[in-house]
Amino acid sequence: MRRSFGWPGLLVLLAAVWSAALATSAGNDAGLQRLTLLHTSDLHGQVLPFDDARSEPVGGSLVQVASIVAEIRRSVDHPVLLLDSGDTLQGTPLEQFVHCRWREPSPTIAAMNLIGYDAMAVGNHDFNFGIEVLRRAEAQAAFPFLSANTVDERSGAPAFPPFRVFELGGVRVGVLGLITPNVPGWESPQNYRGLRFDAMAAAARRWVGVLRERERCDLVVVLAHTGFERDPESGQPDGTGYENFAWRLSSVPGIDVLLVGHNHHEIAPRRINGVIVAQPLARARLVTRLDLWLEPAGSGFRIARWEGVNLPAAEAAVDEQLAARFEPLQRRVAEALDAPVTSAAAPVSVRGCRLADCAALDLIHAVQLAASGADLSLASLLSDGTPDLAAGPLTWRWVHGLYVYPNTLQSVVLTGAQVKDVLEHAARYYDGLECAADGGWAVLTDPEVRHYNVDTMAGLDYRIDPTRPEGDRVRDLRYQDRPLDLHARFTLVCNSYRAAGGGGYPHLPEAEVVWRSSTEMVDLIGEYLDPMEEWQPTVDGNWWIAPTSLTEEALTAADGQ
Repeated sequence: MRRSFGWPGLLVLLAAVWSAALATSAGNDAGLQRLTLLHTSDLHGQVLPFDDARSEPVGGSLVQVASIVAEIRRSVDHPVLLLDSGDTLQGTPLEQFVHCRWREPSPTIAAMNLIGYDAMAVGNHDFNFGIEVLRRAEAQAAFPFLSANTVDERSGAPAFPPFRVFELGGVRVGVLGLITPNVPGWESPQNYRGLRFDAMAAAARRWVGVLRERERCDLVVVLAHTGFERDPESGQPDGTGYENFAWRLSSVPGIDVLLVGHNHHEIAPRRINGVIVAQPLARARLVTRLDLWLEPAGSGFRIARWEGVNLPAAEAAVDEQLAARFEPLQRRVAEALDAPVTSAAAPVSVRGCRLADCAALDLIHAVQLAASGADLSLASLLSDGTPDLAAGPLTWRWVHGLYVYPNTLQSVVLTGAQVKDVLEHAARYYDGLECAADGGWAVLTDPEVRHYNVDTMAGLDYRIDPTRPEGDRVRDLRYQDRPLDLHARFTLVCNSYRAAGGGGYPHLPEAEVVWRSSTEMVDLIGEYLDPMEEWQPTVDGNWWIAPTSLTEEALTAADGQ
């Protein structure tokens, strides 16, 4: 792997410009204490600037963050705190193979140790591989994993340290960690067994009080693995209040700085409700820098002024020495990914898979049905970045590109009416037609529905009419060539994220569970394909999009022939 990424001079230029600006504004700073906060979030195992599934370079990595951090530390003569808001351990084959499958130390945590991180909040995806994997990473880390609202169910005590206090040049800085409490809405119960996730604002009020009163902190920084549930500019709600709580957290008294993540948005440093807030992009593409000037106040200090910027790590130079430490691991992972599973008899692409049935989705359904023995299968295309597959060798690299999350499977019992409800929830994505003058038409889609929440179902036939009202778009439901019996009972298999309530699908979290798999889907796909000398990609066409009027016209034309 070659690491010719970015413009090496950009980092020096940015650091020089920013440092010069700070120096120009520092003329009247006698008696003030200085502190710089650096922040990343949602690293998702992106140690190196390389996409293992697509086998191509990407911008953004910890080895680029390392260059930014090193340059800033060299350029200042005051304390620098390096912090992260979680979702660290899941997201790349490098992390998954080395840490989870081979049970070796986490490459991500190893890189963070070498860079010199000071604290990290735990994120929801850090539970993806189970509590044992998370605890191994925590033990490896030279910095604390913070989560004040992750609580041991039996004792009621925090399951992780709630905070860490740093004494920096006479200033006491309290760093508090929080996690979105919606973890049970996405995660398999076995992955957080014995834990509960309390409300973020209530936990913040409690522990900020501890930091201010008992710990006598001058500055309180909250690392929150959650995003904003309101538009930062307009203040309008965006409908994500079940998982995002940052706006509400910004109203908790006593917080000076709120550094957030989770939803992969960028928020340039600003004040909201009087609190300094910021959010970098995911996968180490940005690093937030906050420079604080603190003035004496009573027996302590308070913020006199501040400046902030999100620095483009995706365009920074690679720390070659740090990258070299991980090249042997990267080569081992590449060899594992390039190993053939079977061969494909025809090309396969995921393009257009949400608008028409496709071989890639039908493969996922076939694997789920074969593993579970269920009547029906519910699944979605998880990534738009799955590389096209040419006819010929089918490797583990393509399998990992097709199924990018470490989900397991679960089968539940639903009635026919509940099956229709589930499909209607998926059909919210299809939101009308745009008709052209030549008689053609295009399907309109709802941009508010996340792509990985647009599911299809195998085991029955159905049509989606995007011109009908939401809740009444799924038509012509047939099971085994007969109209679907709304009172009959069916077993339905889906991934663990969906079964836990991910995507807001109805009925699944409360349904009777009749089967669970402990094997991750990527391995089940491999087990399904491995015995085949050649995989024949097929599309059964069991679902399609067509308005009722066009369907009736087609039937009339067919009757007249």
